[in-house]
Amino acid sequence: MRFYDMNIRGKNYQNDLALIKEAYKFGWDYLNLNYSADYYKEALSYYDDLVEDILAFDKNETYRNKYNDDSIAISMGINIQNANSNEIQKIARRNRDKAFLISALGGDLKVNRSVCENIKMDILSRPYYKRRDSGMNHVLAKEAARNNVAIELCFADVLHNHLKYRANLVSSFKEILMFHRKFKFPLILTTDSRSIYDIRSTRDITSFFKSIGFTDREIYNGFYYYPKEIVDLNNNRKNIIVQGVTVIEGADDFTESKTKTPTYEEFLEMNQKNSIFNQSLDEDDFEDLSLVDDFDDFDDGFDNIDIDDDFDEDISDEFDEDMADDFEEGLSDDLDSLDYENNVYEEDIL
Repeated sequence: MRFYDMNIRGKNYQNDLALIKEAYKFGWDYLNLNYSADYYKEALSYYDDLVEDILAFDKNETYRNKYNDDSIAISMGINIQNANSNEIQKIARRNRDKAFLISALGGDLKVNRSVCENIKMDILSRPYYKRRDSGMNHVLAKEAARNNVAIELCFADVLHNHLKYRANLVSSFKEILMFHRKFKFPLILTTDSRSIYDIRSTRDITSFFKSIGFTDREIYNGFYYYPKEIVDLNNNRKNIIVQGVTVIEGADDFTESKTKTPTYEEFLEMNQKNSIFNQSLDEDDFEDLSLVDDFDDFDDGFDNIDIDDDFDEDISDEFDEDMADDFEEGLSDDLDSLDYENNVYEEDIL
């Protein structure tokens, strides 16, 4: 499985390169760096330099396993913040042909609805932002499904908050998950990392979402299937005339030529595994760990211990008889003491 993070906070060249390298180290396969609409053009100027530096990454310095040796891929998008519904529509209309991906920070119900109803938008980020509820309802869920607008849940919100506010966030996550299961709108999971200290491994992230009720299929869709569909759509957006009509260059007939993203069931069938999150580790994965060798030595030593069954039975029988005698004596003493205390108590009352 490949892991896509569609919300990494871009800032400048050095910071972005550090974020990409740290994410690559922890097993991420695709990153989308988000910028403001004003800074997006400047960020594109060093995109090629980032790609060249990515190719120079050393796999031996990462925690990526032997099943995942691909290089990391990146893209750049626009994240709209602190804007009302009218401003969001203007920015989306102005930058749709220029930006690879457009998302907007939610929170206000008017903003949430405006984004869900706008087919030019890709992602509604954090609809629960600064709210006591999830910011979603059945009307917004239907609009998001109809316009193919993905709803984004950010792990950083849980990471950087505590106590009551964290509990409210987890409750909002569960409520949005409930709407997703009913209305089938795209639901993506991101980290919203701003620095290298926000980056977590893919195993840590999946473990958290499993702990709050996400199934393996929903985690697969949130980290791979829906993000991959968004990336494929935007890569092919210039060939889309209207919704549902796409120009296929070089096609001689109407044969479907698009490579579809495998569903969770297709992925399991291709890999012939029952679960993608409970994989057993091979011995090769622990080549450098001396702990395994020490445990093997301990295990061999334990197997060589010879236990005399007859000696063990004699000890157990003798122990049982001694325990029975001690128990009877102790019980008799306790009863005598209890009778004495009762007699004293009755004399005091009289």
